[in-house]
Amino acid sequence: MLRPALLALLLLAPFVSGCLAVAAAGVVGAGVVQYGRNEVTQDFPLDLSAAWQATLEGLKRLEIAPEQSELGPTEGRIAHQDLVILVERHPEGFARVRVRVGTFFSRDHERRARLVLQEIEGAIERRDELRVWSEKVQGLPQPQATPPPQPKS
Repeated sequence: MLRPALLALLLLAPFVSGCLAVAAAGVVGAGVVQYGRNEVTQDFPLDLSAAWQATLEGLKRLEIAPEQSELGPTEGRIAHQDLVILVERHPEGFARVRVRVGTFFSRDHERRARLVLQEIEGAIERRDELRVWSEKVQGLPQPQATPPPQPKS
């Protein structure tokens, strides 16, 4: 009785192992998709340096102190715990900010990543408002300085 069962098991082993391999590939494929979905991206009409400064300002507003930050000539990377931000320069004249929280997609990771992007965008808008304000102030006529009073002799 034991021999026919072992023989049947040995004959079915190649088929079962193939199914396991297909199932394992499916799990890995789903993991890759979930990893790929776990990133939010936004393009900004800025150069790399301005986008980098706005990213740091946005993190400061969220009270996040980067554990690691590197800025190169074409891209920068910021890391803090499970948060990774990539700031990339593109030849078309814009900067792309990519935010990833955690390893795999979850609604909470997506929410947190979108909050980071929102703060970066807010820092950029504030910078633009300050620039417009300073241009207005520079365009205003400057008051003339009155000469100091002459001593009477």
